Amino acid sequence: MKKVIGMLALVALVGNIANAELLKNFKYDGKIEVNAYTNSNDADMNSDVNDKTSDVDTRVQLNAGFDLNEDVAAVVSVVKNDRQYGDAVQNATSGTGILDTIKFEQAYLDLKGVLGFDHKVGRQYYGNEGDLVIFYGPTGWPYQPYLPVTGLDAYTGWYKYGKWDFNLVLGKTANDNAVPNIADTDVTGVKAMYAMREELNLAAYYYQAKNYNLTNDQTLDVVGAKAMGKFKGFDYAAEIAKNYGNTGAAQNYTGMGFKANLAYGLELAGKLDLTGEYVMGSGDKTSAGKDEDFTAINSDYRPGILFGYGANNGIANLTAFNVGAKWMPSAIEKLSLGAKVFHFSPTEEPAGYDTYGNELDVTAKWQHSENVSLKAYVAYFMPDSDYSDTVFAGNDDANTLLGANLTVKF
Repeated sequence: MKKVIGMLALVALVGNIANAELLKNFKYDGKIEVNAYTNSNDADMNSDVNDKTSDVDTRVQLNAGFDLNEDVAAVVSVVKNDRQYGDAVQNATSGTGILDTIKFEQAYLDLKGVLGFDHKVGRQYYGNEGDLVIFYGPTGWPYQPYLPVTGLDAYTGWYKYGKWDFNLVLGKTANDNAVPNIADTDVTGVKAMYAMREELNLAAYYYQAKNYNLTNDQTLDVVGAKAMGKFKGFDYAAEIAKNYGNTGAAQNYTGMGFKANLAYGLELAGKLDLTGEYVMGSGDKTSAGKDEDFTAINSDYRPGILFGYGANNGIANLTAFNVGAKWMPSAIEKLSLGAKVFHFSPTEEPAGYDTYGNELDVTAKWQHSENVSLKAYVAYFMPDSDYSDTVFAGNDDANTLLGANLTVKF
């Protein structure tokens, strides 16, 4: 099995399997996820209409790595996440079968210590889950339809000096094969982090997404800063980000985003974690020369199981807060129970309403072992009456989601 996986990894990187020594120090890991759920009233907020939907999504990830030589390693991630339960059985026919749905979302070279710092060259994951501004990788909890995974074709550089960490990314998300290239999109950026002490750690970043055009390039710049740490038992984090650049249509990006988190843990017949979060993304006031929505490079921030469902990610024109609790009872060590309450509003009020509504999420997780976990969840989104009157013709029944997922690591 190891050699088969190793050969696939090598084919993805260099297209041949000439030397078995290339499997030196071979390691692999992976994850299988099955997420089943049923959704009610999503389209119309009307329980009198029989409009329930039910799906089971699956995702398989396999990560492999081995040394090419003493300075360079190869890393490959194979992903299959296209199928829902009930879809037609897939075969191996080229063009229509299972082989065409297996994707190499990572295939990069990892160079250690070349010119004094580390490098990754090729398709790779980048950023952290839930990030406001940029993330390329497997979408984690709360899950989305089809459990998506996205890699970034890029060069990244990594350098550590004392308490400083630096990161550089030069990537491409779209490529036009025509001559001249008029539809390419490049993603570049730099991030610096300083581990001052436990009470205060700092980070700053600059990212740019540039879409090329023969007449007017589109340039989105995002500049931001973060502070995080632990103080008197509280874990905290705060982030502020600002847009610059132009939309390519005689408008300048001027949006701003903010996020703050607070968490506190205590002992209560086990461990009890209390959390709170506030986010604000500016909205567009329809100024002729400005795009005032906060615009991210590739946001993975998805508040709430329901409100962040589908493509509704990021904080453009969103002001929201949530409070939550997670309890791990000492009497049942493998069980954890959680609940969160969310409130959502548009930052710039559309005509007719100034609040989207509230959401309640409740979860129960059973951690059978380090590699096997089960989670059940229920989410209720309760629309504000003005929002319902404006968007859903006065229907204001709760949108509900009930689900369960299984995760197996190997």
